[in-house]
Amino acid sequence: MTRDTVGVGIIGAGMIGSLHAENLAKGAVGAEVAAVMDLDETRAAAVAAACQARQYADAAELIAEPAVQAVLIASPDSAHAEQAIACLEAGKPVLCEKPLATSVADAQRVLAAEMAAGRRLLQVGFMRVYDRAHADVHAMLRRGDIGAALRFRGTHFNPRRGEILIDGALVNSLIHDMHSARWLMRDEIESVYTQWHPSDPAKPETARFAIVQLRFAGGALGTLEWSGDSAYGYEVAMEVTGERGTLQTHSHSSPILRGDGRISQAVTPDWPERFSDAYRAEAQAWIDSVQRGEATGPSAWDGFVSLAVAEACLRSAASGLPELVGVFERPARYAG
Repeated sequence: MTRDTVGVGIIGAGMIGSLHAENLAKGAVGAEVAAVMDLDETRAAAVAAACQARQYADAAELIAEPAVQAVLIASPDSAHAEQAIACLEAGKPVLCEKPLATSVADAQRVLAAEMAAGRRLLQVGFMRVYDRAHADVHAMLRRGDIGAALRFRGTHFNPRRGEILIDGALVNSLIHDMHSARWLMRDEIESVYTQWHPSDPAKPETARFAIVQLRFAGGALGTLEWSGDSAYGYEVAMEVTGERGTLQTHSHSSPILRGDGRISQAVTPDWPERFSDAYRAEAQAWIDSVQRGEATGPSAWDGFVSLAVAEACLRSAASGLPELVGVFERPARYAG
């Protein structure tokens, strides 16, 4: 692949798909949105028109389109695996939103398809690796600023978006934090223990607040805290405790106001505002990798293992006991 413009096909024109489309069409150097597909034709038409792209009604047709050189998958979770496999079999680079699949078995099929392709073609949308605050902590940990990492704590609080099931909280939302924990601690999660508070006592399968306790293979400990109704806005933060100190990200970038006998700070309303820069950086990094000819960033392996952690969390939620994640042999292609 040369440095020529990459024609991108976008599958899924909802909130995250339209955000990606705007970033690729208006911000990413070397990219153009060539095609847009969504089962909701009105929604697809609006995004396609904004990007001056062709509209498709079928994902397979979009993937097969010669003008589409790379594909961004932002469709419903249940379609991710099949669409990612179709892209890999067509030899087309793909950025797939998390989760990679809705089951470990399907994620393994995606891994097998990429192995058959002979090289890395797939990146998973764990965009926090492109967030400046998270990236700075990662660099400081690798530099050894606090010595060996002993404990990880992640918080992920959301404004209310309606009734959320514990399954969705773990597999669709907290999976971001599961990947962040693996990436920042540079270690795999060995076991998990899930507890949660239902949003409706009459519906124990719902979740308003959840805590997942972690044990890493190297012995470090961790906790992930999630809220589906913070009552004040959106907040993501993390802290790592090491042998010689701690590292912590700030929850918000807004200024601190002191006046009238108060100290206050504005809260980020939701995830598009909090991670806007990270999504733009992710889009550019993906296009750059497509032009270089091999995927970088969070891999299919990261998507697979993070989903295995999420499934263990689901088993723990069902059993009420800690659950082992499992040990998986990492293919050499995903070393490092």
